[in-house]
Amino acid sequence: MQRTYPDTIKLQEKPRVVELYTKLGEFASWMKRPKDAQEIQKDTRKSLPPTMLPMPF
Repeated sequence: MQRTYPDTIKLQEKPRVVELYTKLGEFASWMKRPKDAQEIQKDTRKSLPPTMLPMPF
């Protein structure tokens, strides 16, 4: 026999909500993955051109 609890969360059965939760889960797992070499090179700091640097005095 299965018990039912009044305070439990019920999952949505609507297709759009299920699709939203699925996409959110995929995005969260994508955010957790380690960066590859190309992304690391893209994120490296670049020096400013001398015209954009502040005056030293």
